[in-house]
Amino acid sequence: MTESTASRWQGRRVLYVVHATVVTIAALMGFIIGVINPEGLDPVLFGVIELPATPVGMVIFGVVYVSLGLGILMLAVEFVAERFDDKRVE
Repeated sequence: MTESTASRWQGRRVLYVVHATVVTIAALMGFIIGVINPEGLDPVLFGVIELPATPVGMVIFGVVYVSLGLGILMLAVEFVAERFDDKRVE
């Protein structure tokens, strides 16, 4: 691997670790909210799929939404970073 390829993979690895950490926290929080089970909690995934207000349902709800939201943002960052030219003179 060349130096730029190695540093690119290090940057991506950081993004992957951050993504996995945040999704894990979302799963944990979903589980805790599911155990508490407040009244009126009816999770609906994408406005179509009704999930049970159980710990497993809340984990699925949190993980799907956080993964999708963070994944889209991280893809946007990667898209911009690949096209950024730091040697460009204006």
